[in-house]
Amino acid sequence: MHQSSVEYLFLLFSLLSLLMAWTTHHSCAKRHHAEHMLLVEDILTHNEFLKLKTFRHHTNHIYDHASRVSYLSYRISKALGLDYVAAARGGLLHDFFLYDWRERKASDAKRSSHGKEHPFVALENAKTYFSVDEREQDIITKHMFPKTLALPRYPESVVVSISDKLSAIYEYLARP
Repeated sequence: MHQSSVEYLFLLFSLLSLLMAWTTHHSCAKRHHAEHMLLVEDILTHNEFLKLKTFRHHTNHIYDHASRVSYLSYRISKALGLDYVAAARGGLLHDFFLYDWRERKASDAKRSSHGKEHPFVALENAKTYFSVDEREQDIITKHMFPKTLALPRYPESVVVSISDKLSAIYEYLARP
């Protein structure tokens, strides 16, 4: 076999491998989105949670941010063999504070109360409208670590905290 024939076969094999990888990823992505939606649909469609669409966050509204954090946390937790249900639900509820934080920050003399207090407001709202287990409570209250000094108790809390920060960076970089 000539060298050029081997190169063509290698190129063809590479292209087929890339196509198969893309197809597998694409079909898995649909499955992951569907599974994620089943886990959080009751929250996403709840009238109180839908109010998050009226409050702006980084570059859009809190609803989009929380949805992004939830999905990213779900995927990472699932890949790591962690409690992906708690990560998805806790990630979705982490910013469920239902007020305009910019207005609150403007009237805050220290300019830092919202960052430290909103996880506890979000937890109270979450407990009012949904069943929230101990792990999800830790996820919600510890997502601002290290700003809030209490250490996350569960690995899922760390995943959501990191996903929150990654999502914020993405939102600022990808803003329209």
